[in-house]
Amino acid sequence: RGGGGSRPTGKARAYRYQMRKTKSMLGSAAIIVLEPSFNSVGGYSSQWVREVRDLMDHEAEVGRRHGVEWELYFEGMAPILTDLKESMYASAPYYMFGAVVSMVLALTAVSFQSLTMGIRLLVTVAFSLAWVFGIMVVLLQDIRIPGAQGDGLNFIVPIMIVPVLVGLTLDYDLFLLVRIHEYRLQGFSTQDATMAAMYRTSGIITVAGLIMLAAFSALITSELFVLRTIGILVASTCILDTFLVRAWLVPALLMIGVEWNWWPGKVPPVTRRCRVNDESSGSSSL
Repeated sequence: RGGGGSRPTGKARAYRYQMRKTKSMLGSAAIIVLEPSFNSVGGYSSQWVREVRDLMDHEAEVGRRHGVEWELYFEGMAPILTDLKESMYASAPYYMFGAVVSMVLALTAVSFQSLTMGIRLLVTVAFSLAWVFGIMVVLLQDIRIPGAQGDGLNFIVPIMIVPVLVGLTLDYDLFLLVRIHEYRLQGFSTQDATMAAMYRTSGIITVAGLIMLAAFSALITSELFVLRTIGILVASTCILDTFLVRAWLVPALLMIGVEWNWWPGKVPPVTRRCRVNDESSGSSSL
């Protein structure tokens, strides 16, 4: 109280106001507001939540040893998101991995009558995912593009975007492999079938990849950083798969096994060859 009067000063009123917000009327419960210097719902939130909960358990044990039976609760967006993330990552990645592997192997076995083609497709998927997520680590944690806080991807992004990236990678690769298989069934060797299929499909696959790139690049301009990272991931996958994986990695993997790519299926013997006309004609034919 100020000057010995009965009216409380401004500081006293502010103190009472804060106490009413943080303490119950009977004084049996209180609220402690924690405001960390970092983003409490960012990449470091899980470690911070675990440390706070460990400290609370320790203090509750100390109180019980001194005869004080108190209960401590940790509420807010940070613990809610941490619990959600731990629940999702406890099962979702394994289900996604199992679904992708089983579906790729089953569908390629039915389509190509081959047990090895699915493995080669899974290698290209792993290659693309490793590269695009590696690029995101560099952009978000090393370069720190505008909006990045150095704590990596939001936990929801991989769960949302990995199925889309797998679909993009398999889409163009299967388009090429189907044409290679068609030429192989026509009697061309695997090497010639690969060259012919790349010659025939390179233009349309490149255009399709550029269309997807243009469509998803719009997300990069979003003010929501989560959508921006999704846009970068999809755009990076389109570029990588269109100009590197489809053009170089898929043919290279096919050249490792050559005719073993179609095992245990049956393919006709090699009866046809690709031939290239002389340069004066400026054309090639099958």
